[in-house]
Amino acid sequence: MKKTIVITGATDGIGRALAVLLASQYNLALCGRSEDKMKALVQELGEGHVYYECFDITDDEKRHEFCEHVKAEFETIDVVVNNAGANTKKDKVADINLADLRYMFELNCVSAVGIIQEFYPEMAKRQSGLFVNILSTCCLFNNPMAGSYSAAKDAMEGISKILLKEAKKDNIGVCSVYPGGVDTNFRAVANHSYLKPETVAKMIKACIENEEGCVHDIVIRPFIEENLA
Repeated sequence: MKKTIVITGATDGIGRALAVLLASQYNLALCGRSEDKMKALVQELGEGHVYYECFDITDDEKRHEFCEHVKAEFETIDVVVNNAGANTKKDKVADINLADLRYMFELNCVSAVGIIQEFYPEMAKRQSGLFVNILSTCCLFNNPMAGSYSAAKDAMEGISKILLKEAKKDNIGVCSVYPGGVDTNFRAVANHSYLKPETVAKMIKACIENEEGCVHDIVIRPFIEENLA
C-alpha cells in the first residue's frame, strides 16, 4: 500500500518541487492558495492518487475541513510536510505593523500547529508517522528588517523541537528543515545563485525514506551565503 503524504503550500517553490518528486511513489494530499497553479500542478503529476484543495491556510475552518476531507480520502496519513509560509512584510522592529506581525505568526506558525493537531491523534494511535516542518536559516541567525518573519519562524522552531520530544513516545518522528536562500517565487527578485527548490526537495525525500531512526534537522544553504551561524 502506498503511503500518503500531506504537503501544505504545494503550489510553489519547495512544496511544488516536493510534490513532483514524490508523485510517482506516494499518495498526495495537497493544499495551496492558487486554483490555477494547483490545477497546473495536478495535471503535471499525472495519474497518481492526488487530493487537493485551495484556500488560505490561516482560515481555521477551511483548514479543518481540508484535514477532515483528507482523512476521509485516505486510509492512513503517514507524513505531513508543513511547508506553507511567507515573508509578506519587511520592516524595522520600530516600524512593524502589529496586524502584519499577527498575520505572520498565523501563517508561519499557528496554521502549522493546527495541521499537526489534526493529524497527530491518528498517527499516535498507529504509533507511526512523521512531521516535517519547513523553517528557515533565519532561525540560526538574525538579520535586520526580518523581525516579523524571523520571530514567527523562531516560534515554529520552538514548537518543532518540543514536538520532537513529546512525540517520541508515540513513535512519531519530527524533522526541522532549515533552507537557506532558495530561488523561488517566495522572493521578489530571482537569484539563480540560490538553491534550486528541487535540491531541498531531494533532502526532504531522503528524510521521509529513512528507514531507521529519525532525521531531526536538515540545514542546507547555497555557497553564496556568507552569514553562517
